[in-house]
Amino acid sequence: MNALKNIEEEINKTQVIIIAGGRAKRMGNIDQPKALLKINGETLLDYSIKFLRNCDFKDFVFLLGYRHEDIEEYVGDGSKYGINVVYAVEPKSIKGRGKSLKNALINNKIDKTKRAIVCYPDDLYLEKNLPIKFLLHHLQGVENKKILVTSLFVSGTAYPYGVADIDSEQLVTKFIEKPFIQKYTSTGLNIIEPEVYREIEKKIDLNSEENPEFEQTVLPDLARRNKVFSMVIPSSVWLPVNTSKEQETAEKVLKDNNLCK
Repeated sequence: MNALKNIEEEINKTQVIIIAGGRAKRMGNIDQPKALLKINGETLLDYSIKFLRNCDFKDFVFLLGYRHEDIEEYVGDGSKYGINVVYAVEPKSIKGRGKSLKNALINNKIDKTKRAIVCYPDDLYLEKNLPIKFLLHHLQGVENKKILVTSLFVSGTAYPYGVADIDSEQLVTKFIEKPFIQKYTSTGLNIIEPEVYREIEKKIDLNSEENPEFEQTVLPDLARRNKVFSMVIPSSVWLPVNTSKEQETAEKVLKDNNLCK
């Protein structure tokens, strides 16, 4: 009973940050936020919210940009999901996930006293209890390793191109179409401790001409300082949706796994 109560307390200390400011550039000529693309009648945003809400996470911060009004209208006050909602809309003058996070921080849209699960609506997961397992794994890392971030990886991923071995005479000696690469691959799901907010505010410059990403600017430095923990899941659990083909694959897999609703 005490263990269950402790888990509930840790969930209540954790907010969810969904970065949903992008448009579907690689999904064809679709004039809507990518987060509102539908798969088997449900939007990507629906899947992401329910994935976390089903594990009792209730406090959600949405970082929005392109056609933010569409998402605000769709999600509303969050009551249809049973969640608490805060919206942070990035100015048109800034781009990139790093700047989006900093913009939300300096405008006090993110509770700086709480840790956060940071995710993207175009990354879907097939294991319903994964958020709980991920949080417990993160807490273990905080206690035993003094880490500040836990990143979720798959053990490998399918490379979308053909690869070859070529000898000194330019003859192809081996060819493999779309091989499975055994390399730890980030799924885009992270848990961050409140100390990371200060790192974001320090390292991300909103006036920079560059569009720094959190994963390119903040995570590498924390990794060098041994502050990033990992959790590895089977590649079959993760469904990235970045192309029309991946959308078609997700439709079939979600339907086969009865996760359409």
